[in-house]
Amino acid sequence: MIERAGRDLLFVSCTRRRAEETDLFASLQKLGIEDAWFFEGNANGLPGCYNTVLDECAGTDVIVVFAHDDVTIGDAFLREKLAHAFDKQGYGIAGVAGSSQFNTSPDDPLTKWCQPPDSTWSGAVEHDLPGGLKYMTSYGPTPRRCVVLDGLFLAVDIKQIGALRFDEQFAFDFYDVDFCLRAHCAGVALGTIGIYINHRSAGIASPSYHQAQMLFRAKWGNQHYKLESPWPALQS
Repeated sequence: MIERAGRDLLFVSCTRRRAEETDLFASLQKLGIEDAWFFEGNANGLPGCYNTVLDECAGTDVIVVFAHDDVTIGDAFLREKLAHAFDKQGYGIAGVAGSSQFNTSPDDPLTKWCQPPDSTWSGAVEHDLPGGLKYMTSYGPTPRRCVVLDGLFLAVDIKQIGALRFDEQFAFDFYDVDFCLRAHCAGVALGTIGIYINHRSAGIASPSYHQAQMLFRAKWGNQHYKLESPWPALQS
């Protein structure tokens, strides 16, 4: 693990390529973070890989950060912000984008974490445009307690989640929302933190997304989850 002040961090990512070819690896190298577990040449679902790491780290004090391979982390204060989220704000799971309410079967054809009303959204993520341009999507004020978080970046406190694991029937889509909802129902605090991140992917719904959505709606039915007091009580 990283020999620095604060909690140990372990970054985890799945990629079809070699680790050195990914945006995430390059950004971690720039930040001086060497403790990372890449599942290279991976064609399997994310939950199976993620659960392998959670099982391996069970009983430790580590913070496991699951991130997509096309994510670039450009925040020099990453460690400090994560430490504050877990040690001061009491988060068990932290992300960079999420919502304080979620309907498992909305009227919209797509079940997304960013459902109306947008007043419940929190976080910000930078995306790429054609021609090398970039744009920042600001979802809402941060930090904020949430019931669901976007899986592009999920930091997990091993001590707080206990036996909670990802549902492996959701290979690439809805694994994050399902995991977050089950954590919320188990009493684990989830929330956003202000970390600068670029995500190369536009997140376009694919045929596999619609198939996963059918599985998700069949599992969860018609439920509505909402935090009445989404703003975390900041501690000194």
